[in-house]
Amino acid sequence: MDLRLFTISDAPTIFSWIKDKTAFRKWSADRYPVFPPEPEDMAAQYAADNIFPFTAVDGEGNIVGHIMLRYPEPSKAVIRLGFVILDDRLRGKGYGKQMLQLAIKKAQQEFGAKKITLGVFDNNPSALHCYESVGFVVTGTDTYVIDGEEWSGKEMELVLTSRST
Repeated sequence: MDLRLFTISDAPTIFSWIKDKTAFRKWSADRYPVFPPEPEDMAAQYAADNIFPFTAVDGEGNIVGHIMLRYPEPSKAVIRLGFVILDDRLRGKGYGKQMLQLAIKKAQQEFGAKKITLGVFDNNPSALHCYESVGFVVTGTDTYVIDGEEWSGKEMELVLTSRST
């Protein structure tokens, strides 16, 4: 697997993995105003200098996942992961863990991150387990209003050391 820069032509494949509005909100929280989104909506999410979207591809060039890295603060010591998704046919086979490991390596080696953070909803236990499998730990909890419903979530972080990769 490799991470390459996202292109707008990747969006239809990525969106095809989102089967309903609940899955969409687990992936995007309230970042998109409407479901289903259009490829241009995805490109608009990434129209900032501190956001770096990547598409995960397998050895044959097939799109298997997507992940976004961003600097949430000017110091650039922290990378925040978001919009993490995997082809649902590949879940439970180690692809998510591998994609996260590549993102962690990229965050540390190419972006100079000292810490990586992310948020995950409690109604997404498989994602939580995947994040824990690569070393993320829960650092807090929060509550969000998503489409008029209250969702609880966990804030997670991974502190990078020279041996994290």
